[in-house]
Amino acid sequence: YAFIRDNVLLDGPADRALKQLCFRFLAGEIDPSAYEGRERAALDWAHAIAWDSEKADDALWERLHALFTEEELVDLGCAIGFEMGQQHFVRTLGLTPGLPHAAS
Repeated sequence: YAFIRDNVLLDGPADRALKQLCFRFLAGEIDPSAYEGRERAALDWAHAIAWDSEKADDALWERLHALFTEEELVDLGCAIGFEMGQQHFVRTLGLTPGLPHAAS
């Protein structure tokens, strides 16, 4: 887990704060309408990955490619997917998702 946390969730080409924002969104802690630019695009992508793949349309991909490099998109997508799975697992245990790895 430490390797995944350090190399996928926290480090990598995508900004750590942006990843943590997406993790908070997946946990239901923030409203994406309060954000714009790169943050809003990342949150919209997190929504598409987690809940509605139809939202990953040409318009979203155009926004994402205008704001992020390919490396950032891959890194961010992997982190979102991993965090989504982790939070789902925690919920199946009857717990509320926490973000202990985000505190680093």
